[in-house]
Amino acid sequence: MPKSQVTVRLEKGQLARAQKALGAKTVTEAIEKALALATEKAAHDAILRKYSSVGRKHSFADRKPRCTGYVGLH
Repeated sequence: MPKSQVTVRLEKGQLARAQKALGAKTVTEAIEKALALATEKAAHDAILRKYSSVGRKHSFADRKPRCTGYVGLH
């Protein structure tokens, strides 16, 4: 795939931390790895949203409650 040349302004400390965390030898490698992680996470999140109802507005609307009555302190 062809590459694009871009100019970006990044905080030096953050870039150094990312480079170290990603095990990248160069700035370009660090940015490429960070972008790969971001796109992989987006794909992963999309799969979770597709197959999981957790967190949706009516996630538990069709489920029956487990207990039949209120158990309070006497």
